[in-house]
This record gives sequence, structure tokens and C-alpha cells, in this order.
Amino acid sequence: MRRLLILLGFVALLLSCAPAPQSPLLLTVNPWLGYDPFVLARERGLLDPRVRIVELISNSDSRRALANGLSEATALTLDEALRVADAGIPIQIVAVLDVSAGADAVLARPDIERLDQLRGKRIGVETGAVGSLMLARLLSAAGLSKDAVQIVAVEASQHAAVLQSGRIDAVITFEPMRTQLKRRGFPVLFDSRALPGEIIDVLVVRPGLDAAPLIEAWRAGLAALERDPLAAAEVLARGVDLSVEEYQQALSGLRFVSPQESARWLSGGAASPLAEQAKAIVAELTQHGELKRPPDWLALLEGARR
Repeated sequence: MRRLLILLGFVALLLSCAPAPQSPLLLTVNPWLGYDPFVLARERGLLDPRVRIVELISNSDSRRALANGLSEATALTLDEALRVADAGIPIQIVAVLDVSAGADAVLARPDIERLDQLRGKRIGVETGAVGSLMLARLLSAAGLSKDAVQIVAVEASQHAAVLQSGRIDAVITFEPMRTQLKRRGFPVLFDSRALPGEIIDVLVVRPGLDAAPLIEAWRAGLAALERDPLAAAEVLARGVDLSVEEYQQALSGLRFVSPQESARWLSGGAASPLAEQAKAIVAELTQHGELKRPPDWLALLEGARR
């Protein structure tokens, strides 16, 4: 399956590219369907020859690859990007890609039908990723403290297997795992419709990088998807263990952002629409000690002004 690249394979790919006169511009993405316009651009041969797109198992792997200098760019949720910058890793946000509207979700054992039934239960979550934000909102909606549940760290690639095995009682996950689990009879208890505009995906790069080929890849892939959604689904669904119909339905849980709309979101530095939209996220992360200082929006959005 196209999604199951392991980090070792990724490193081997980098090493194989090393002798080339000009190294490729490497972008890493995880299985989230919101990044699929990049994948479609690759599958359709729409990429600039300088661009290489590599799929990793999780956003955690993508963050590590960027931090360790193994990639030049990655796609992350906005809260993840803010954590990365707060940790002292220099990055710039150069595009807004999509907004989740139901595609991130909490699924549980069939006998758990209400949020308050999560008290004392084991909840799987990819720590350090957007699952942490979902967890905070979930507990608030359920009227539970963090001490009232057992948090189990589970990488995104293991969400379905661990919930099905019974090792956890609920999982905070995202598409395509959301649909895979729902198909197997696990009900959705909570989803990102309860967090309107809070789960936003962005493209981040190393400072000073010319992101134009990456943004063009996004534009080309998104245009191909929107021009013929069925043909795109036929290419992409088989790689994420969904039927074409399931894939198309899963896409209804997110909204893609065009390069033109993205430019509007990023204009204005500290007064940009993105910074304004992020205020609730920043407050949440700061309250839980996941941000030590306010984001430096001028530095974060410097690349968007090129």
C-alpha cells in the first residue's frame, strides 16, 4: 500500500538521492486525506522535477524528518506547526491546505454510546499531534478532567488495530482510519465539527526555501481532484483501504483551501486571518503547557510574503 512507507525506507531514499548534482525538494506527508492533492499530483505526473513527495506513517515521523534535516518541507496541522516552532525548530508557514469539518473524530467500542461513559476508559491518541487538541475539546464536552481517563499513546498507523484488539476503549483518529473503523462497527462519539475552524492543515518549510514548486504541486493536484472527483477517488481510494464511495464520502468531512484563499489567510503577519483564527488554539496549548511563548507570526509567515 502506498501509505505504508517506513522511516527506514525514507532514509534509504534520501541516501539514494545523495549523489545527484541537485538534491530533490523533499516534502513529507502522512495518511491524512487532506494531503491527498499532493499525492494525486505525484500519481498524475504533475510535479515539478525538483519535487519529491514521500508518505510517512504519521505526522510524528514528518516532524522528526523535518527537525533532523531529512526533509525540506512537511504538511502539519496548525497546532503541530506551532509546537514545532515553539520547540526552537525554524520553520515558515507558506500555505493553508485544508480545514477539518468532521474528518477528525473519536470512535469507541460499540457499548460506549455517550461521552460521559468515557470516564475511567482508555483513550488512544497520537501524543504531540492534533489528537492532543481533540482530547482537550473531547474532555471539555464530556465534562471530564484528564485524570478521569487513561491516556494511551498510539501512533496513527496503529489506531485501527489497537482499538479492534481491545487494548483501548476509544481512539482519537482521522480519515481514512475514521471510515475504516466506522465500517467495522465502531461508532463516532465526537468529531471536528465541534471545533469549527480549529483543525487547520498547513504547509511548512525550512526558512528561506523557495516554496513555489510545492504550492504549484498543491494547485495542480487540487485542480485535478476538483475537475474529476470520481477519477481522483479511483486513484487514491485503493491506497487507503477505502472503496471509491467511502473515499468520496470521507472527503465531505474536510474543506480544501485554494492557493488564492490561502494567500488571503496568510496576509498581514500578526494581524493575518490565520493568526486570528489560531487564538483559541494558542490559548488551549498555552493553558496545557504545550506552548511556552506566544507564536512569532512575523517569522512564521515570512515565507508567505515571498
